[in-house]
Amino acid sequence: MAKETKKQINLTKEQRKQIQNRMHKLKMKNRNNSSATQTIIPYIEMCSNGVCWVDKNTFSMTVEFFDTNYELADLDDKEGIFSKWCSLLNYFDDSIDFQFTYDNQRQNLDDEMDKIKIPAQDDDFNAVRNEYSEMLCKQRRNSNHGFVLRKLLTFTIHEASLKAAYRKLNSIAEEIIRLFAEFDVKAIKLDGKQRLEVLYHALNPFSDDRFIFDWGLKLKGGYSTKDFIAPVSMKFKESKFEINGGYGNITSIDILAGELSDRILNEYLNCGEQVSVNIHIKSFDQLKALKFVRGKKTDVEKMKIDEQKKASMSGYDPDILPEQIKLYLDELSELLADLNSRNERLFNITLTIRSYSTSKKKADLQLAKLKRITQKNACKLNTLDWLQEQAFSSFLPLGYNEVPNVRTLPTSALGVFIPFTADELYQSKGCYYGINSLTKMMIMADRANLKNPNGLVFGTPGSGKSFFVKREIIDRFLKTISDIIVVDPEGEYYDLINYLDGQIIKISSNSEQYINPLDVNFNDITKDNQEDIIADKSDFIISLCELVVGGRFGLEAEEKTAIDNATRKIYNYFFEHNPIRRTMPILADLLAALRQEGEIALRVANALEMYVSGSQNLFNHRTNIDTKNRLICYDIKELGTQLKKIAMLILQNQVWNKVSLNRDEDKKTLYYIDEFHLLLRDEQTAKYSVDMWKRFRKWGGVPTGITQNVKDLLSSSEIENILDNSDFICMLNQAAGDRDILQEKLHISDEQIKYVTNSGQGKGLIRYGKTILPFEDKFPTDTVMYSLITTKPEERNLLEQKLAELKQT
Repeated sequence: MAKETKKQINLTKEQRKQIQNRMHKLKMKNRNNSSATQTIIPYIEMCSNGVCWVDKNTFSMTVEFFDTNYELADLDDKEGIFSKWCSLLNYFDDSIDFQFTYDNQRQNLDDEMDKIKIPAQDDDFNAVRNEYSEMLCKQRRNSNHGFVLRKLLTFTIHEASLKAAYRKLNSIAEEIIRLFAEFDVKAIKLDGKQRLEVLYHALNPFSDDRFIFDWGLKLKGGYSTKDFIAPVSMKFKESKFEINGGYGNITSIDILAGELSDRILNEYLNCGEQVSVNIHIKSFDQLKALKFVRGKKTDVEKMKIDEQKKASMSGYDPDILPEQIKLYLDELSELLADLNSRNERLFNITLTIRSYSTSKKKADLQLAKLKRITQKNACKLNTLDWLQEQAFSSFLPLGYNEVPNVRTLPTSALGVFIPFTADELYQSKGCYYGINSLTKMMIMADRANLKNPNGLVFGTPGSGKSFFVKREIIDRFLKTISDIIVVDPEGEYYDLINYLDGQIIKISSNSEQYINPLDVNFNDITKDNQEDIIADKSDFIISLCELVVGGRFGLEAEEKTAIDNATRKIYNYFFEHNPIRRTMPILADLLAALRQEGEIALRVANALEMYVSGSQNLFNHRTNIDTKNRLICYDIKELGTQLKKIAMLILQNQVWNKVSLNRDEDKKTLYYIDEFHLLLRDEQTAKYSVDMWKRFRKWGGVPTGITQNVKDLLSSSEIENILDNSDFICMLNQAAGDRDILQEKLHISDEQIKYVTNSGQGKGLIRYGKTILPFEDKFPTDTVMYSLITTKPEERNLLEQKLAELKQT
């Protein structure tokens, strides 16, 4: 074996003390027992590069792999995943033994809690920030009850040296990772420390302590790697064992059924918190496999002849045979044909189940549950009497097997032990979106990590759209420095905006808060880019005039040219003569410039008159509001239908100005448009929205449209681009017609679509990139955050009470 080089010790004083305590306990236990617990760990040495020297010339390596959407996939996708899974199994020839270990392990979540907690900031919101942090930590602890399912593939080869073994094992690992990637399953090769951590949790099932290890300390202290992972105490009995003050047992499964469900593995893994499954697999050489099956078929045919002779001697019809013999012959003939012509191989497998419990009573109940699952699947559970120590050592993901129970299966039969359920979506610094309905794991994700973070929220009235959006707004406000802009057509965001000291801008005919649609961003103005600014502003003003003029055909080409000329005149004058805020052009300046264009611009000028000196002159003022606040809400509830269309277009232009300003400061701008369908009804506002969805990402903008019906996004091929350019979509309860559209457009399976069919409030599907997950959110109702974001009228009066409670604490 190659020598380990001297390595630096990177442990804290507390970590060193924990290791010293562990070594002392092991030493004291070893004095009182005839054999040390380290001896049950069947390897010679674990190397830092991930190679384990198991025995003599036997070496192993482990790849950890993760989940993919299988349970909710449609039939075609399921068949595709199953086919790729079988191809992975067939990759292993008779020179490579392999082992699947599905280990439910208790995890120390302290590090995870530190990542989830939101650091205090220099503002007035640390009280609600702390409340939110505590809620997130509680949800994370409750996810899978603090356990995590590790999916491990360990493969073993025989080589003359460590160096040769590493080269071959590393090559196999790379190929396995590639095969997993073919059906969108992430896989990683584990190094030596990662493998030791997996073993530590398997060998210390009731411990909440972190795994602490350092290669330098191992060398300096003269320790074995086993000293860092071995249980403090173990005692093996007839059909069970005691470990570190708890109880365990290992059973094996005799597969008797002709066919098994592809849910059988998940049934075992979900029947208890600390139930794990292990499968040792050895592939047949293909020629030996054919010879083996032919031999079995010959034996059965001989049985058939013997039965026919007995029947003839007894005077019975020799063609009447026992049903079992016919069944065996048919199965063997089919298997022989599959081995000859289809992509089938033959494998010897050993399937065992390990169960840990904190008491004898719980251990007995768990064993009874395992028996029921096994009987339901027409199989037999064996207790492995007097083989518990061998079975325990063989269960560890090392590539070592001393359990004699073997069953021969072809690829397709072995493939039913497929370990996939549903994707997880967990990014500790992301936004909280609820709980995965299938796995019960917390869903946290950062839309900024998506290739295209644009978002859409769909749902029928009362399904929880506003609650979903407000939850995201407050999460991003408390965790990031992003600016947030909300367009609120129904006055639903007042409590949240006011509590967070945001700016509510009321846009109505009787309001004294004004927005100038002709504003430009002063930070953008240079001598070199004035033409670009004018060009962008001209495009916006032409869209605004099209809305103002209306009509079936909009503006004529000559009218657009006249508007462009007028726009150039007023902005060139502005740039040349003292460009400050109080000299910024307004609609009256535009109207005067249009009058100078003569007959061509007369229709436009006459239509614009009402918005300059008439009853709708709301936007003929210079901006008098503070748009520097990082949280701005535009209230357009009291605007009439015609003015609301114009207001929506003007607000989009304001958002563009904010986005361009924030881009220079490397800051994100989150933009939420409630009742998004209002923007899609008119060609001009729809066009502006499409441009926003295409260009926002490059400028650091993240738009989110909230609406009831996906049909609103299919009124034209251009508007449909909004749906195509949104990698984040929340689907709450959907009407029948919308379900059909979403299922076709987003390739949602029949199983997935059930989660948006008559679903309760706060339940549905989240599409994040290519991942589609069912979610539910039982947000704690006894929090200030809940009282800020609830939309239920009867709960709105909770806010003052919760705020008072928060101040007291």
